[in-house]
Amino acid sequence: MDTEFFQQFKTFITKNKLVSFNDKILLAVSGGADSVVMAHLFHKLGFSFSFAHVNFQLRGDESDGDEHFVRNLAHQLNVPVHVKLVDTKAFAYEHHLSTQVAARDLRYAYFDELCQENGYTRVALGHHLNDQVETFFINLMRRSGLKGLGGMPLARNKFIRPLLFARRSEIEQYARHQGIAFRNDSSNDGDLYLRNKIRHHLVPPLEENLPGFSDALASGMNLLKDDAELIQQVVAEKKQSLFELKGEENHIQVSELKKLHPLHTWLYYLLSEFGFNSEVLQAATEAVLNSESGKLFGSRSHRMVVDRSEIIIVPLAQNQVAQTNWIDIDQTEVQFPVHLHLEEIENSPQLTIKVSNNMALFDRDKLHFPLLLRPWQQGDRFVPFGMKGSKLVSDFLIDQKISVVEKEHVFVLVSGDEIIWVVGHRAGNHSSVTEKTLKVLRVRNS
Repeated sequence: MDTEFFQQFKTFITKNKLVSFNDKILLAVSGGADSVVMAHLFHKLGFSFSFAHVNFQLRGDESDGDEHFVRNLAHQLNVPVHVKLVDTKAFAYEHHLSTQVAARDLRYAYFDELCQENGYTRVALGHHLNDQVETFFINLMRRSGLKGLGGMPLARNKFIRPLLFARRSEIEQYARHQGIAFRNDSSNDGDLYLRNKIRHHLVPPLEENLPGFSDALASGMNLLKDDAELIQQVVAEKKQSLFELKGEENHIQVSELKKLHPLHTWLYYLLSEFGFNSEVLQAATEAVLNSESGKLFGSRSHRMVVDRSEIIIVPLAQNQVAQTNWIDIDQTEVQFPVHLHLEEIENSPQLTIKVSNNMALFDRDKLHFPLLLRPWQQGDRFVPFGMKGSKLVSDFLIDQKISVVEKEHVFVLVSGDEIIWVVGHRAGNHSSVTEKTLKVLRVRNS
């Protein structure tokens, strides 16, 4: 089996032209089974390469142990090693990111830095088939289009993934048979993150009941990648005829949009670069088709106005972007622009359903993720909890005797295009908890 696995690796990188002996190769080595086995395979093939390792300082002594292990492995294989120590939590707070996103950004930024300074032409990442399958379900939950459902690319620019052919179990089995030591990341054992939930509870029963499921899904994902590439070519051509750039604003004639079918899908691809999520685009589609003039929609980086004759897309000012935060489906905490704790709990007769200034309860299944946390804006409306009619947020703040200075620090939590909470003041009726609610999302402002 070990010889077969080695041959599969060799064939995979050769067939897909992932790397050549002329390349200057950098291996991303965490200390886990996948990246360590990858290092041994490259070494066995006779490639010259270096290591790159980032100590994220998220697991205390365990993180330091990973770094020590990687340094020893580099010494054992007689290869250069680059190590960077980063304060991931501080970076996440400063840049208003989740810890996972912050770690990813720091990691790739370090790889880019090393490539620029040392001339590396290939960066090998240890992602495998299981990672690819889990990514499919994560993107499915986030309502990604074909590009997202196609998963991680085998190669993009200088980054390559030479283990995408192999299952996690095959990699670990190869390590055991070859006597290759590796580190176990304790954060993979729990269910804190969505990826772990999928890994532990969704994929195993699918594999048990549908043998070969992961291989079949991976093959299907490759077809989705091809479809996405074809669509991008068609969309790029359509953009040239639809978009009119006026300064920093993009203008699109509504009359031309109405000729496109299905319009929601067209808008998804035409406007994806501006960061609008699927729910926002669905609402924008309805506004266009129903000739609803003056509708306003937002993303992390842009604002979109659906006017009577055209759609206008305007980039947000830098200070507006800095105060906006998207909240993913598996996120449990937000540090900025206000501190929020999110917790999913079971509904029960014992659960006290009441509104307080600093806590709000929502029907988890009625929410549309990612949620948007942003400053309130003139024209914002919501239906305060316990009322039937909508109210301008500005009027609500006046009624609450909120001072002009305090108003500058008021934020709203948005699901789709509905304001569900004027944070720290009043929850909305939208997505409120009822006796039929199964899962409750409890959000606390502290």
